Amino acid sequence: MSANDRDRPAWLVGPGGSTAWLIQRLSGFLLVVLLGTHLLLLHYGGEGQLVFAAVTVRLKAFLFILIDSGLLALGLYHGLNGLRNVVLDWNISRRAASILTGVLWTVGIMMTIYGATALVSFWSGRGVFGG
Repeated sequence: MSANDRDRPAWLVGPGGSTAWLIQRLSGFLLVVLLGTHLLLLHYGGEGQLVFAAVTVRLKAFLFILIDSGLLALGLYHGLNGLRNVVLDWNISRRAASILTGVLWTVGIMMTIYGATALVSFWSGRGVFGG
């Protein structure tokens, strides 16, 4: 660790460093855009949009799959990276930071696959997890 690194926050010099910091900001911006689009489409998309039958029909459209998949992936990344940044502020060792980063990436990928499976099941019309 250089002298400059000691003056910077741990989450900025830890695993991923400034790249993780930049992606955190980009994911936050994209979340605001996607969430605004999602809310506009739901509130101005007609009546009865929040019942299960309407959601099932809506999730057959590629645009909604794209928006909801983006919200899922970006929300998970933003939340888990934010958690990582909070833990890294406790000045844990580099080895512990690397392990934490690996665990959070694994959890994030598994949760994204799980959520995407549910979204795709609506799109394919096969029901959630083939049921």
